Amino acid sequence: EGLVLPQSIGGFLDLSSLTSAEGLVLPQNIGGYLDLNNLTNAKGLVLPQSIGGLNLGSLTSAKGLEFPQSIGGSLYLSSLTSEEGLVFPQSIGGSLYLSSLTSAEGLVFPQSIGGSLYLNRLTNAKGLELPQRIGGDLDLNSLISAKGLMLPQIIDNDLNLSSLTSAEGLILPQRVGGNLDLGSLTSAKGLVLPQRIDGYLDLNSLTNAEELELPQNIGGDIILSDLANAEGLKFPQRIGGDLDLNSLTNAERLELPQRIDGDLGLNSLTSAEGLVLPQSIGGDLFLKSLTSAEGLIIPEPLTYTIHMNGFEINPENVEQYRKSKSK
Repeated sequence: EGLVLPQSIGGFLDLSSLTSAEGLVLPQNIGGYLDLNNLTNAKGLVLPQSIGGLNLGSLTSAKGLEFPQSIGGSLYLSSLTSEEGLVFPQSIGGSLYLSSLTSAEGLVFPQSIGGSLYLNRLTNAKGLELPQRIGGDLDLNSLISAKGLMLPQIIDNDLNLSSLTSAEGLILPQRVGGNLDLGSLTSAKGLVLPQRIDGYLDLNSLTNAEELELPQNIGGDIILSDLANAEGLKFPQRIGGDLDLNSLTNAERLELPQRIDGDLGLNSLTSAEGLVLPQSIGGDLFLKSLTSAEGLIIPEPLTYTIHMNGFEINPENVEQYRKSKSK
């Protein structure tokens, strides 16, 4: 009440303590973010024609809410549980936060979202029609079924599907520009991975490699921390990050990549028998269950540290170790 704002504000407008929009006359143009984080309903709210970003993070209903045609930055609607009355702007230049939405039926997204899309509470894809392009992350970390899920062909950053236990119905993009989290998948049956993953690939719940075909291009880690055996496992020639095989107890049928740019984790291996190390490891080698290096073919020259149970071999002490073994 009594608040008179200028017609145009080039930067941010922080009205985050406001609990009611009745009587509020906003500028026609706001170049930065408009923070109305404490509003729980849109009654009396008339938004600017042009806005750099909008925080309505406590809004529980979209009834009566009218957006401008374009929002240059991010749109926070983190507390909305229903899509009723929700009509998005034609363009969102930043991220869209719908972290509490439990149903996507009736939801019509803009064709393109410049940043990330957060749909953290969706458990199924019924009625979900995603934008053709998502410039950041796509977070569907509560989705338990991929039935009906149509993903964009390219996701520029991370794709989080960490609650999926089955790949049934899952058609992944050709390329994921960041990380791909499939950490709850217990089987690779029917799984067709993207041709290229620029970040890490999390498959930490797989216990076997049956039907698993890894991409030839993985820029980050490969996490297979529950894998019990290496049968059928084929790696790309190079992994851009760490390789986590920390549940393997033996190296039978294990063919490692020629190059691992990060660490190699084989912490449950109880014997080095049959272990052929990569030509190059950019990080360290972890063999924490080995009490001796017997059978281990140590590269020459050694450029990294080998961590074992109670001792380690590194470039500084490797010659001393070799001399002690030759006596």
